[in-house]
Amino acid sequence: MKILQSIYKLVGRVDCLAATLAATLLGAIVGGEASEARLGIAILSNLLLFSFAVIYQKIETAPAAAVSPDAVRQNPIASGEVSMKFATTLSAILALLSLSLAALLGVLDIALKFLGILAAIALSHHELNLGNSTLMRIGKHQPLFSVIFGLSGYLATAETLKSEALLLTIFLLAIGFLFAAWTAEKTPRPLSKALLMILMVFASGSAYVLFIVFEVISPWILLLIVLLGAAFSLLKHRFNPQQHSLPQILFDSLAISTALSLIINYLMQLFIN
Repeated sequence: MKILQSIYKLVGRVDCLAATLAATLLGAIVGGEASEARLGIAILSNLLLFSFAVIYQKIETAPAAAVSPDAVRQNPIASGEVSMKFATTLSAILALLSLSLAALLGVLDIALKFLGILAAIALSHHELNLGNSTLMRIGKHQPLFSVIFGLSGYLATAETLKSEALLLTIFLLAIGFLFAAWTAEKTPRPLSKALLMILMVFASGSAYVLFIVFEVISPWILLLIVLLGAAFSLLKHRFNPQQHSLPQILFDSLAISTALSLIINYLMQLFIN
């Protein structure tokens, strides 16, 4: 039980896992007819990769968080609730398990997971400092990892990269950076309104082609995502003990509603077939 509690404290919020699941399922729908076994492996591999990224970030930020009253509460390593040895061992195990599962899906998926591990290290390592650039400070792991998760789900069904994969990449990157900028506490000056407008155009354009022209998601699923997103937003805003900001509530609600809607879509397809 103590080990499970330590793992939960290290991984953090469950809402972020919903975003991982949503991106993977979206990629699988774009890829085509799903193989349930391959998709399940992709989802589990992505969740393990996400957990590695979160834990590694806490390992790297623990020394600085230990001297900050606000940050120490958010980092169980800095507060002494979880030992550094346990966190380091767990992060290594999660990375290896993610790669092992990716090996069952093919070479491209292994490459994606290696890229994810390298990105997590590069963005969080205190000596590399890549996470301090403007876009990375705003986006951090969110946009880059959403692309990795989306493409992983895509490869679990399509197995080969096609034009839809490029549209999926553009959509996830653009929407990821938009949400990251929207939910950031402070928007850096170099991230001008012009750049946000460009991201909006790319996100809207790729979404239009994917969801309207190619019709990869049924209209009723899109409507369900909107309705569930609105319902979750109202509930989370009403019962908000941690005082999350409204943009963060909307982002979390959209991630959860997308994941649930796509799961319902898959279950209905299995039932009909």
